[in-house]
Amino acid sequence: MNPEDVKVTKESEEETTRDRYLKDFKRENLPLDFFGKPKMDEVGSKILDLLKKEDLTHEQAYASLQYVYNLIKYESNFLKLS
Repeated sequence: MNPEDVKVTKESEEETTRDRYLKDFKRENLPLDFFGKPKMDEVGSKILDLLKKEDLTHEQAYASLQYVYNLIKYESNFLKLS
């Protein structure tokens, strides 16, 4: 067997395993296409850059995002967020 064939077979096997995993465990978030992808990508990248700049741990970053989510939920009663 050609070494290239072994490489292709191993990559195909990994893709199949990944596909099986993703079928069992669906994405928790919707694709951004539904919400205006270019703008959402830009905003998401800015948020990520800020979290990196602040040198937060994963847990701190996640807690910050949860806090912002809670604020948005609360303020959505008073503000038009569209």
